[in-house]
Amino acid sequence: MLPHTSILDALIRLKLMEPSERPSFTELHGGISSEIYKIDLKLGPVCAKRALPTLKSDPDWHVPVERSAAEWEWLRMAQEIVPGLAPNPLGYDQEANILVMTYLEPERYPNWKDLLKRGLIEPSFAAAAADKLVQLQNATAGMKEAQQRFDNDKTFHDIRLEAYFLATGRAIPAVGDLMNEIVKKTAGTKCALVHGDVSPKNILAGPDGPILLDAECAWYGEPAFDAAFCLTHLLLKCLWRPQWRAQYVECHKRFSETYLSKANWLDRTELDRRVTRLHLSMILARVAGRSKVEYVVDPTIQYMVQEFATQHLLGNIESTDEVAELWERSIDDN
Repeated sequence: MLPHTSILDALIRLKLMEPSERPSFTELHGGISSEIYKIDLKLGPVCAKRALPTLKSDPDWHVPVERSAAEWEWLRMAQEIVPGLAPNPLGYDQEANILVMTYLEPERYPNWKDLLKRGLIEPSFAAAAADKLVQLQNATAGMKEAQQRFDNDKTFHDIRLEAYFLATGRAIPAVGDLMNEIVKKTAGTKCALVHGDVSPKNILAGPDGPILLDAECAWYGEPAFDAAFCLTHLLLKCLWRPQWRAQYVECHKRFSETYLSKANWLDRTELDRRVTRLHLSMILARVAGRSKVEYVVDPTIQYMVQEFATQHLLGNIESTDEVAELWERSIDDN
């Protein structure tokens, strides 16, 4: 755990507090890759965050701490292009590797995953999340400045492509070659700014719409990755709270339709095909890769998911709508 003195020194260097201040600290929980604190300063509450070198959930999983600098850059660019898409960035202290941003009170900015868990499901919110995401991607498509600022190939490979796809290929030899192909194709695509962790747990439902958090994986590359990532979580939620399956599937539909209809860097049919390939790969990765989803633990359900994703990855599915339709059919059959 980072000593409070180190955080205070960083806040002083960033001119966010006076040396005489004695602010209170509250450790925030929920993330597995960072230390996060709410700090009550005279200027108001702030959130201080530092990336950890190993994940709390897996001490053998070593990850680069440069993620904090990448998140700082993403926050800055996101706020410049789509105001309100992210918390307001206040400063980054390189010496202590501490990122500081505005603190958003959970009473006013509830977490989308928590809302989905409680059955407070608004498909229009899923559409709004896709809309904001695609605005940023449209604006950064082909942007040389973004490509230079987010040249994070190694980090993205280590904590996304390796942990999700290559690990899955080793666990399931039938898709090993395919996963290698997907990694090569994804790594070689340089199109727009990628957040890298667009899941409901990293989206707040603010008064003015969705707010994205935790851009530690920010990378200039294949934007279809972000859409596939969120769509995967929405379908897997059907196994988490089956009574709200129809609403989760509707969220999936609204997110997909908004994203595909508004993206301007690629033909819609080809973009849908790319998202679908990554979507199926991620469904499989969340039960067979290194980063398994925490609420699908029943071996029978895990096997169903594995069989579903493997079968359709090796088939000719090319649309996200078809993935959702086949997903519901598979659940009914099991």
